[in-house]
Amino acid sequence: MNENYQEILSKLASKASLKQSIYRSTAEVFALTKTVLSKLGSKLHHDYTSKDSSVEINYKENNQFEAQLKFSGDMLMLSMHSNVFTFDEAHSIFQTSYVKADESLSFCGAIYVHNFLADSIKYNRLADEGSLIARILVNKDKHFVVEGEGALGFLYDDLATNIITEEKITDILERSILLCLNADLILPPFAQIKDVTLHQKQSLIAASGYPTGKRLGYLFNSEIQQNNTL
Repeated sequence: MNENYQEILSKLASKASLKQSIYRSTAEVFALTKTVLSKLGSKLHHDYTSKDSSVEINYKENNQFEAQLKFSGDMLMLSMHSNVFTFDEAHSIFQTSYVKADESLSFCGAIYVHNFLADSIKYNRLADEGSLIARILVNKDKHFVVEGEGALGFLYDDLATNIITEEKITDILERSILLCLNADLILPPFAQIKDVTLHQKQSLIAASGYPTGKRLGYLFNSEIQQNNTL
């Protein structure tokens, strides 16, 4: 065997097999995360809809890589990326003794937690914006870190000590739901949206309605003009 071919075999052993192992670990964690979200949905449905049946709470698994929990006007969406990643070489994780001892521990699978408006999904408003609430990064040994909003930005930031458990996943999802509920849909200033051409209005209605998001409010005038030029 020549030198290049031997290097290919070595890379397959050090990278390809590693990434397959990480993929399997992430898939197992994602399965647990879906189970926890389903349990949360059932518990919320039982404890709250008896008080107000107009508030819809339900869990749905869309496919192997996506699941969602609808609670009133919000949708919490879980998704697992099918690929494996490592961090930028300047990332502080490479300064930890945990990763210095074994750099393969820096490779992670990714699980995303997004918040969308429930109506965005219901009416298929493809231009609507959602928000990334958290990103759960899982290595081959099921150690993890969370990057996210609020307390999720610092509570689970130590890859060496954070090991996946149902209790920790429950805490992450409960905090994610609270972040959704605490973020309200804000009306844009009236002056910003008062002028609109008939073409803009008809185009929006034909496309599925006014593009909407919690931080966005909804697009109508100047933003539409800017988007139409892109």
